[in-house]
Amino acid sequence: MMAQSGPKPRRNLQGYLDETGLLHNNDRIFGLGLIVSPNINKLHKELIRLRDRYSFRKEFHFTDVTSHNILYYKHFISEFFKTPNNTFLAVIYDKKVVSIKDHRKAYNAFCGSIVADYINTLSSKSTTDYITLLADDVSTPKDDHFEKEIQRKIKLKTRRQAINSIIRLESHAVTEIQLVDVLIGAVAYSYKIQLGIISKPNKEKLALVKHIQKCAGVPALSTQLDRKLKNNIRFTIREITK
Repeated sequence: MMAQSGPKPRRNLQGYLDETGLLHNNDRIFGLGLIVSPNINKLHKELIRLRDRYSFRKEFHFTDVTSHNILYYKHFISEFFKTPNNTFLAVIYDKKVVSIKDHRKAYNAFCGSIVADYINTLSSKSTTDYITLLADDVSTPKDDHFEKEIQRKIKLKTRRQAINSIIRLESHAVTEIQLVDVLIGAVAYSYKIQLGIISKPNKEKLALVKHIQKCAGVPALSTQLDRKLKNNIRFTIREITK
């Protein structure tokens, strides 16, 4: 049977980007998290349904996990793993060994790199994927060309213009960005425990980390991994150490 000729079908995806830590302070760990989904309407509907079920109107933040809300956070995370074809990619930077000269340019480059990494290694091989990216808004100077620099980085690494658009929004308005916050926060927390930065882990945060490990079927979050689950969920962690 002859292989199909012509371009691959186009697939439009929704992506959500958030970070943990800062590049311009003394925190050792900086992390970026990216969720990409072709089923965003289904995922969004389930996340809103969960909020309604518990009448939970606050923002989800990994730093805000307590004994009073840990149940909500566990169910919140579970919705990501229930919705088929979701991908989560975490990239962890150890600032003790990663050289960063210009924090602003480095941040934009790192954001472009994580999206390009998804497109080059995790996206479908049978379609040509294009992403509309929603990123957590951060206060930046007027001369910061966040969107242009990310698009330039992605085009350089993927050799095509793979981004439909980039929109920055405040995280309280986008539940899916909050989902990225919780996931990347948990991964970074695991690394901080492993490195001895956190000597006495918070009980509830540790419980949430273990819940994510169980959902992903992995023994730890503080390691490089690429996990494919039965409903085509992809859960990937990468380390940048130089």
